Amino acid sequence: MAKPDPVQRSTSRLAIAMRRFRANSMAMIGLAILLLLVAVAIFGPMLWTYSYTDITPDLSKPPSWAHPLGTDTLGRDMLAMAMRGMQQSLLIAGTVALIAGLIGTIMGVVSGYAGGLVDASIMRLVDLVLTIPTIALAAFLGNAMSNSGVSWLGLSLVLGALFWTSVARLVRGVSLSLREMPYIKAAKVMGAGRIRIMLGHMVPNVADHIIVATALLVGVAILSETGLSFLGFGVRPPDTSLGLLISNAQSAVLTRPWLFYAPGVLIILIVLSINYVGEGLRDAFNPKAAPTNPLVAHRTRAMQTAAAPVDGDNALVRLADFRVRFPRIERPAVDGVNLSINRGEVLALVGESGSGKSLTALAIAGLLPIGAEASGQVLFDGRDMASLSFAQWRTYRGRRIATILQDPSTSLNPVLTVGAQFYETMRVAGPVSPAESRKRALELLVLMAIRDPERRLDQYPHQMSGGIRQRIVIALAMIHKPDLIVADEPTTALDVTVQGQVLDSLRVARERTGAAMLFITHDLALVAGVADRVAVMREGQVVEVKSVHDIFEHPEHTYTQRLLALAPRLDQVVKASAPVTGGQEPLLRVEGLSRHFRHPRGRTRKGADRNIHALCGVSFDLMPGETLGIVGESGSGKTTLLNTILGLHAPSAGRVVFSGEDLALPGARQRASRHMSVVFQDPYVSLDPRMTVSELLAEPMQIHGGGDIERRARMVLEQVRLPTAALDRFPHEFSGGQRQRIAIARALMLSPRLVVLDEPVSALDVSIQQDILALLADLKRELGVAYLLVAHDLAIVAELSDRIGVMYGGQMLELGEAGQVISEPRHPYTRVLLDAVPIPDPIAERERRTRSRAASWPTAANPLPPCPVPGVSS
Repeated sequence: MAKPDPVQRSTSRLAIAMRRFRANSMAMIGLAILLLLVAVAIFGPMLWTYSYTDITPDLSKPPSWAHPLGTDTLGRDMLAMAMRGMQQSLLIAGTVALIAGLIGTIMGVVSGYAGGLVDASIMRLVDLVLTIPTIALAAFLGNAMSNSGVSWLGLSLVLGALFWTSVARLVRGVSLSLREMPYIKAAKVMGAGRIRIMLGHMVPNVADHIIVATALLVGVAILSETGLSFLGFGVRPPDTSLGLLISNAQSAVLTRPWLFYAPGVLIILIVLSINYVGEGLRDAFNPKAAPTNPLVAHRTRAMQTAAAPVDGDNALVRLADFRVRFPRIERPAVDGVNLSINRGEVLALVGESGSGKSLTALAIAGLLPIGAEASGQVLFDGRDMASLSFAQWRTYRGRRIATILQDPSTSLNPVLTVGAQFYETMRVAGPVSPAESRKRALELLVLMAIRDPERRLDQYPHQMSGGIRQRIVIALAMIHKPDLIVADEPTTALDVTVQGQVLDSLRVARERTGAAMLFITHDLALVAGVADRVAVMREGQVVEVKSVHDIFEHPEHTYTQRLLALAPRLDQVVKASAPVTGGQEPLLRVEGLSRHFRHPRGRTRKGADRNIHALCGVSFDLMPGETLGIVGESGSGKTTLLNTILGLHAPSAGRVVFSGEDLALPGARQRASRHMSVVFQDPYVSLDPRMTVSELLAEPMQIHGGGDIERRARMVLEQVRLPTAALDRFPHEFSGGQRQRIAIARALMLSPRLVVLDEPVSALDVSIQQDILALLADLKRELGVAYLLVAHDLAIVAELSDRIGVMYGGQMLELGEAGQVISEPRHPYTRVLLDAVPIPDPIAERERRTRSRAASWPTAANPLPPCPVPGVSS
């Protein structure tokens, strides 16, 4: 069967959204009420006996069979008046929402995407409109237009022109964050224009915010019209609106209350039904929104305790038949775990994403997410944790159980200085003076080997690197000398040198406090140098528990054996000679590339410009079919180098030449975008979540033109080992490894000569990493594509690269064949990087850590040379 064309596929996506909408009970109730009200407003006057202009002899009559809602002081039927009022109010509200939503969306998206002067100008316009007294201006202009015979339309235009600012500010805020998303950058690299990016990527991804804001505007418009009509500036008699009906009945609120019933109830029903419909549409058009009934809320259930097990002789923590389930998911996330942590030991809990290791750790700290249903038993120092009240938990968390999470930026308060956070933490245990707090904090920061601790205490978290933030979190965890430290992936996403510093800090914390440690990771090489025992988890179950030496030397479970076999080892990498490229012209030539950013403080005291040298005179060639790997720690300039090559940053000096053409020439970047593509680090944010796989793959060919898009999409999916059934699915329906395969497939759609790989496997589990690396190697052999690979993991770079370049401080310190750089490094910093790479062998890893702690660069005797760009101030 032939696949549907793009138009049909879009219709299919709309059908999916409508099915999701129909599954939302509150949205369907709101839609039913709204349709009923609209039907009554349109068809009711045709069927009812009276018109809203008819005068009857029944003056101020209460509800009766003849007049179900009674009559007003002039004898007009209130049901007829209410239906006419509903017509006017719905018409005005819909028009206002449409005008304000359209203007606000355009202004917000343009402001957020363009930034700079455009953003500042639009925001000043918003500020100007917000300073105008809305009701006063609407009353004046609406009154003028009403006198000209354009009553409802004039009022709608005025209100729409005033209310767009709320939509614009909301959309602009979301757009500012969206423009930095990798899938927006990928569209730029593909050669997509601004209009395509704004309409094709940004508007769909702010659609849920637009829908909600517009739905709220309907209610605001009705209430504003009500207020204006109440004041006499809205709809004019003999016509009427719901607001005017309330205005006319204000003097009879006690004597003839039925005059308020219809307009009041109708306003409430209209506003509520539109809000429910808006929320339903928001969720329906968001593929990632959970299709749940909003009437049902699930809270964490307390653990179902069984009979107390026999307490171990040295166990600090014991889990017995522990399970965690989530509603509507058949398989438990944690399934019958039996585990103990002895006093003073380090137990490593190892497993891939989704194995249940983090949920197990959160359960010990009493931090299971909302919706989790726990059963079994968790004992801490012999105490059943399920029996603790909220107040009792406070005496355990932070004092006896300290938790160190993966991302330190979420653990530290962004609006408090580090010193204030130490003071706040110390006060939990009792009164402490600021001076005592600062003294203790300085001692802990010195213990964590953090330089210039006095200055760090007065800084905010965002002013520090990720490694320093994580060491501060460890120092905070030490304050109350806990019995247990739970470290959940504390070194993930950190480069190898910073990783070693954090591990040293954890070792110091454990030695100084005497605490046991639960160390959670997916990296077996880290475990080798840290743990006393290792527990391996898979699909919610503990499949093997052994001492660290036994787990590496005599693994029993096939899953453990597989994890060990897949762990990359730099000491076992064997590199062949680089491909012969004699006589060929370089595919990519980078000459003296520099990129400088203006320092936040602007100028020095002497008036000279301050510059941050992100890149300093970097030069290299990349030959056709070659893989060049760039390594270096965070802040070395790797990402800036890629962004400058891809055209996401303009170079301050130097040039980039692709296929013999300087990319600074007019039109050269657009021409190169057909032959150059990119795969970003995180597959969870590098693919537009609102697009199906078929739409993601079609976009490069839609931009540049080409042949049969459908046929080409099927071909590249086959090349990356994915079924063609994936075409009509959304990115969130795939695993991390599958998403990265989709990103690679998109990069191959135009048969590029160069693919830029920005940390392509760092966000993936070790088994998936090897799958992706093997796929990239196969594609290189089959298609002859060249790779520019950037990563902080030397083992991964060495496995895939023909040559390796080492960066630090924006400079290329060493560039050579991969085998030479690994086995015979010439620069001292390269040796520091090599010594920092963990080895999945307990004995070798402990020897490496001893050697690594003694190595450092730069030093006073061997400093980093100055930025080699003449005429640049520093």
